[in-house]
Amino acid sequence: MREGVRSGRRRLLSRSDEPPASEDFLFHLSRGSELLVQNRVVEAKEELERALAFQPRDVQSQDLLAGVYFRLGVYPTAIGIWQSLLEEFPDDPTLHVNTGLALFKTGQPNDAREHLVRALELDPDHERGWGYLGLVEWRLGKLDLAREAFLRGGQVTMARRMEEQSSAGSVAAPRHREPPQDLPAGIEAAQVSAMRDAATAAAAELAEDGRLRLERPRPARSPSGKWTLVETGVDPVPVGAASRPSQVPPPPTVDHVAARWAIELPERTPLALGPDGELLVASPGGVHGRLEGLRAVRGRLATEPVTRRFRGRSSDELLGGPEDPIQRWAGPVAAVLRPSAGRRFVALDVDESLLYVREELVQAFDDRVGFESGRLPLGGAPAELLSFHGRGVVVLRLTSSPTGLEVRAGEEVRVDPAALVGWTGRLFPSEAATPSPPHASLAFKGQGILLVT
Repeated sequence: MREGVRSGRRRLLSRSDEPPASEDFLFHLSRGSELLVQNRVVEAKEELERALAFQPRDVQSQDLLAGVYFRLGVYPTAIGIWQSLLEEFPDDPTLHVNTGLALFKTGQPNDAREHLVRALELDPDHERGWGYLGLVEWRLGKLDLAREAFLRGGQVTMARRMEEQSSAGSVAAPRHREPPQDLPAGIEAAQVSAMRDAATAAAAELAEDGRLRLERPRPARSPSGKWTLVETGVDPVPVGAASRPSQVPPPPTVDHVAARWAIELPERTPLALGPDGELLVASPGGVHGRLEGLRAVRGRLATEPVTRRFRGRSSDELLGGPEDPIQRWAGPVAAVLRPSAGRRFVALDVDESLLYVREELVQAFDDRVGFESGRLPLGGAPAELLSFHGRGVVVLRLTSSPTGLEVRAGEEVRVDPAALVGWTGRLFPSEAATPSPPHASLAFKGQGILLVT
């Protein structure tokens, strides 16, 4: 299992004596990852087990499979796999964090605490580790330690809840998975329910690829009265009711606005989307991107042209086309971009999968991603294509969010070229000899996922 995107940590789960990956192993591993993205967890488990049948000692596949078992609620199996990996990789903080959360979910807070404390000794900046430790300390009734852990993990709302319970004189939380009939003095059923809900929410945020994360809440707003939806042209005041002036909330303070609007990307996340769909760039190295939509940049932006690359060789054709080329932005660089009217940005983490996308739809990608150019077979006007590989982020500019359509072995799927975004997996495009319907002139065979708008 690969580390979560929010922490940006690179893990070294590999063995020096591991044999080269076979094509069958890579196929089932890729297929399992794609199914996880689609939240088809049971099918993903089957594909990952097939991959491990070809290479049973592959560490990252075992790690990913443990995350799948966690999502399925088979916690003992997940714990067993992670503990086995910890015997060989005792200094991997993410293994300790995942094991700790799984133990916490099975009612073993003391054992969970040992793993989380060890993870934070190895990586003191592991925010999710601090967040989960806060839940464990809360379960053990150590409200001051829980508050400190939540603050270190960026969980301001949870830390404030610990302060409220501590000032109210709450005692240790019950150690039962369900609230007991007779609660000790000082513990309300609502507090027990809130703790259980928080633990469930933390466990539920097992990311699509098996990664655990505890998101940061946005700064809480002070309530400013009740708001109701009023349709245009409808009188909100009932007939015969006395009208009153509406209370207008005061403007927010500068500090409140700054805390709410200022955005910082996690380490090793050079490209990400903001809360309103804007593209945020923060790279110590460099990124590839178009200048269209650039709203702000920190420092002097130095760019250089990039050419299309066919079979590892550079050509004299500008990547992205001559009118709006994709250039390399030299780092360190920080910038904000907005999509043009009628478009939206969509960010994808390639994460060692193969992604094929129409070149005209690519807005940016970071330096960790490798690319190759190609062309789609579209008669006299072939479309330019980009294939991406490696571990990094690719940002697309689309008119709507893409939809995935599975292509199965032995079947053919026909697509309107104008709707095609790209695909993943082992798919082979060709022109349909007799398109039916006529506009679906592009045919795909193989196994993979088509992305269309």
